[in-house]
Amino acid sequence: MTPGPDAAANRFDNVVITGFMGTGKSVVGRALARRLGYAFIDSDELVREQAGKDIPAIFTEEGEAGFRERESRAIASLKGRSRLVLSTGGGAMTDPANVAALRGLGPIVLLEASPKTILRRVGGGGDRPMLAGARTQELRLRRIRELLSARADAYALADTTVGTDRLGVSGTASAVIEALENLPTRRGKTRAARTDRGRDHAG
Repeated sequence: MTPGPDAAANRFDNVVITGFMGTGKSVVGRALARRLGYAFIDSDELVREQAGKDIPAIFTEEGEAGFRERESRAIASLKGRSRLVLSTGGGAMTDPANVAALRGLGPIVLLEASPKTILRRVGGGGDRPMLAGARTQELRLRRIRELLSARADAYALADTTVGTDRLGVSGTASAVIEALENLPTRRGKTRAARTDRGRDHAG
């Protein structure tokens, strides 16, 4: 039997999904895991489980630095695991130690969206600590643009990039599989052509 389109993608031990808030990392990660027959892990959920409290509470009590330390420990705890799709927090790639740990797991796929698309998806941003204090649409959009600019170099370290502005969850998962098929098994800093097709958007 001829292998299906997912067979080439699941030659990787794991797949890492990263990107800014509102690009669909968690919902796409779950869909991708189902397609590949892998388990799904969300690093934010792992942090919550390990900390025994939610992310906004960690930011309030420990600050961003405390959260980032917990996030790094959560990512490091996955060393040696296989057959996982891991969705990371939006800022995980800003720590070089995290990048090294993530590359040790598998190829890193960056999900992208425009600032206006991200703003539409995150809405009021009440549950987004990085948008705390940005009370208007204009302020939230400005903050999103500032964060995207600050993280641009870190996000450029991903192995491949998939644009999600005009893609739904299923379409994005398919685009990720297509991008993975174009990567060598031994990953380099290959950036596949951006894929951005479809009509509805990922969550």
